[in-house]
Amino acid sequence: MKILCIVQARMGSERLPKKVIKPILGQPMIIYTLNRLKKSKYIDELVLATSVEKADDPLVNVVKSQGYKIFRGDEKNVLKRFVDTYEKYGGDIIVRITGDCPLIDPIIVDNVITYFLSNDYDYVRLDVPDSFIRGFDVEVFTSETLLKVWEKVSSLEESNRYKEHVTLYIYENPNVFKVGSVKGSEFYSKSYRLSVDTIEDFKVVEAILNHFQDEYVEAKEIVKFLDENSNIADINKDVKQKEV
Repeated sequence: MKILCIVQARMGSERLPKKVIKPILGQPMIIYTLNRLKKSKYIDELVLATSVEKADDPLVNVVKSQGYKIFRGDEKNVLKRFVDTYEKYGGDIIVRITGDCPLIDPIIVDNVITYFLSNDYDYVRLDVPDSFIRGFDVEVFTSETLLKVWEKVSSLEESNRYKEHVTLYIYENPNVFKVGSVKGSEFYSKSYRLSVDTIEDFKVVEAILNHFQDEYVEAKEIVKFLDENSNIADINKDVKQKEV
């Protein structure tokens, strides 16, 4: 059994352009995401999936320079990009991560993977934002599920939403797929934002990494820090998540 982790990222961002290569302590943000995922005990192969657009060349160069694998595919049809990445690299299980989560925790990622492996689901996600902080987001599904979504979405007339948002069709159709979630304890059930969509989000992550001076700081330490430093946690408290 092979577990393939696909990290989706590109340079285009309406609210914070080029955010994925914006440096924190001299290191591009996307490298934090990849380095932390590399610590997973279950991921067999890690690939960054971006677009073929020239605008994404700087991202490709940054990631390649650190020795990580790259797949370049369709810019708008992210679902097809995932299918094409899978078809090139293979894998029985797919882990989906977005590149704007520089504090993704491999312990949490592995927890979601083990929950998926020990149960009979087609798809499992971390329960974000209801009982887990946004920015620790993890989704796990079988390659068969990915291909089934692609088949169903391709036959729909109005399918752009599903092509842009890889797993949207799955959790909108729980009658078709066996869907599960990993819920967090009260400790993680907080409204902090650790994904980076805006400059305010970036400032929060930057402050955290500046404080710890450790790119591998664990999620529980980050949460404790935010609990004790509301001045940092409040920087992005008014940022609203974009609706699908």
